[in-house]
Amino acid sequence: MIVVEGVSCGYQRPVLHDISFSAQRDLCVLGVNGIGKSTLAKALCGLIPAEGEILIDGRDLKSFSAAPRAKAITYIPPKLESFDTLITVHEFILMGRYPYKDPFTAYSAEDEKLVTGLIEESALEADHLIGELSSGQQQLLLIAQALSQQSDIIIFDEPTANLDPKHAKDFYDALHTLPEKTQKIVITHDLNLARQLGFEILFLQKDRAKHYSDPDAFFQRDNLEACYGVAFSVNDDVIGVAYD
Repeated sequence: MIVVEGVSCGYQRPVLHDISFSAQRDLCVLGVNGIGKSTLAKALCGLIPAEGEILIDGRDLKSFSAAPRAKAITYIPPKLESFDTLITVHEFILMGRYPYKDPFTAYSAEDEKLVTGLIEESALEADHLIGELSSGQQQLLLIAQALSQQSDIIIFDEPTANLDPKHAKDFYDALHTLPEKTQKIVITHDLNLARQLGFEILFLQKDRAKHYSDPDAFFQRDNLEACYGVAFSVNDDVIGVAYD
C-alpha cells in the first residue's frame, strides 16, 4: 500500500506540486505527455528527492535502507539505460537478486533457477549481450529483471511502448501470474490496456492528482474528453480518439 501526502518533486525545478493519494490496490497512472508520471514513479521509489510524505505499508520511504527498499518497491523504466552494454542477458537479470544475497557471496541455486525460468518465459537468449538487443527485447529484459527482484510493489513505466502486439499480450498475461500480494502500478498512454487491466486509475493533471477507485467512472466518454481535451469514441471493446 502506498500513501502519498503533499508530495512535490522534480529535477532543476518541481514538476509535481502538492500531490496526495492513497493506493491500496493495483493502479494505472495516466495523464498527458510531460505531466510528471515518470517523475512521480521515481519519487515513489526514492530515485529522486521529494518533499512531503511517502509511506510504504505505513513506513516512511526515507527510513528504508537500499536493500529493504529494493525488496519493497522497484521501478521499470521505459527504456534500458545501462553503463555496461557488454554484460549478458543472464547477468543483467541475475542482478535483480542482489538485495537477497550477502555481500561478497555468490548467487544461490534458487536465484539461478528463478532467473533461468524468467529467461525462458521472455524468449530471450541467456548469453546475448544486452547492447545487441532490439528496443522490444530490452523492454522484455527490464521486465524480467524486475520480476526476478520479487518486490512487494512493482512500477511499470510504459511497459508496452516498444512491444509488438504478441509481446504486449504476453506482458498483460504475465501481470496476472504475479502473486496476488504484489501491488502493480502501470504507467501508460494505452487507454485500452488500462481499461482491460481493471486497475484503479490515478489521472495526473497540473498540480492535481485525481484518484478513481472505480475505473469504469474514469472511462466514461465525457470524463475522457474532459481529461484529455479531445473527442473520444467509446464502445464495449475499444476506446479511440474521434479523428473526424
